Amino acid sequence: MRRTIAALTGATVAALMVPTLVTVAPASAQTAQTTKTAQAAKSDPVSALKRQFRTHRGVKLTENTKIVGAGKKQRAIFTRRNGVLEFGKSGLVASDLTTKFNLPTQDGEFKGLFTPSRTISLKNVSYTSGGFFTDSMPEGKKWLRVPGGGLVLVSPVQQIISTVEPGTLKATLAHTGARRPGGTWDGTRTTVHSGTITLGELFKVSPSVRAMLGTKPTGRSATLPVTWKIYIGSDQLVRRVVSSYTESTRGLNSTELTYVNDTRYTGWGTKVTVKAPPADQVADFDELTVGADQPEEPAG
Repeated sequence: MRRTIAALTGATVAALMVPTLVTVAPASAQTAQTTKTAQAAKSDPVSALKRQFRTHRGVKLTENTKIVGAGKKQRAIFTRRNGVLEFGKSGLVASDLTTKFNLPTQDGEFKGLFTPSRTISLKNVSYTSGGFFTDSMPEGKKWLRVPGGGLVLVSPVQQIISTVEPGTLKATLAHTGARRPGGTWDGTRTTVHSGTITLGELFKVSPSVRAMLGTKPTGRSATLPVTWKIYIGSDQLVRRVVSSYTESTRGLNSTELTYVNDTRYTGWGTKVTVKAPPADQVADFDELTVGADQPEEPAG
């Protein structure tokens, strides 16, 4: 028994001594492991996006949207947004975007309703110049202030898959059904990932979709398929996103509209500083002159 204990004790001591002699990896091995880890991070688009989250850095955005009604006689409505997005250490902190409409009209129909607009969005507020409220602004005021919560990119017609949101990018790419060469965008060769995700799934992960919809989609709306293509460069940054979905309403005036959004990202790492407009050019909703030129109704 004593011999057995002595043998085990000797083996234990030897085992404890071995790590001090052999577990310290050579510097070259440590460097190789660090390089491997860095390469693994570079192969992940979500990690690549998060590395862009630096103060006063951002990316340029150009986006085209087409809305097509059912039937051969239906005409498409085109919109175009372009501008810059500004990041902070935790993600999107500001944006400065201009929206233009290319609306096929007849005899001046809707003239003035879809005029170009520029929107500056900051953390808790946005400012809009032009657009629907142009003729209602007080004299000397150019910007309408719209208070709100956290910053999200929201407009009536926009890309429904916001790939500057890490959670949205990750969830969407998890539905990748195919990959193929995507050509060259923003000076880099890309791989295009394609697939389908439901509106309900997007609502769970995307702040911008939740802001767009307001309420959680249910029933057939929740299972509405959104088909997409995401073009990812060799640096794993997104260069282009194309999505489409068809929205149907059934009732007295049944309609079916297909939305096709094509977003391009260029100049990742661009220096960006988005500022609020001059205070003396800003008006609030209660200052608008809507209906001010209408005669008052006579008292009954």
